[in-house]
Amino acid sequence: MNLDKFFVSELILENPSILLRPLTSDDIDIIETISYNKALGEFGARVNNRQDLEGYFDFCLNSKKEKEIYPLIIINKENQQPIGLTMLGSISFPNKRLEIGWTWISEKFQGTGVNNMCKKLLLNYCFDTLNLRRVEFKIDIKNIRSQKAVEKLGAVKEGLLRHFNMQSYGESDGTYVYSILKEEWKKE
Repeated sequence: MNLDKFFVSELILENPSILLRPLTSDDIDIIETISYNKALGEFGARVNNRQDLEGYFDFCLNSKKEKEIYPLIIINKENQQPIGLTMLGSISFPNKRLEIGWTWISEKFQGTGVNNMCKKLLLNYCFDTLNLRRVEFKIDIKNIRSQKAVEKLGAVKEGLLRHFNMQSYGESDGTYVYSILKEEWKKE
């Protein structure tokens, strides 16, 4: 796989409960129905109105055009309603690695296992289809919930990138780097 082929691909992943598909500009109205909520972590802190949401969509879709981030919408298969977003980024096919992240799940679906299902679909795709060696996660030092979620998947905490990002709350003390290697991934 190369970046050009990957970023024009129509990535569809699903299980009996959820569907992941490429985010499009047409999704803005349905995403708006679950936006503007502080319970949505960093996304919820930064996206407070339609103008913010349009800027967020511009960022996501332009990043895809620039072959930096591949944004996916998470859909509830039961009623075809949006659940949230997740993305693939920091892609290096020569080094057989990428990062899963920038995920947010609507408040209604937090704690229901949707995030875990989503990550498992993505990890299976990364290791089985893309034949990657490594998948990374970068998580703010204060985001304990996400740290626990990737640890539950079997991700290994590798270290702390000190003063790595600016967050909505201001200067972050750091970002933890986690990874799962192909040989460590236990498919379900």
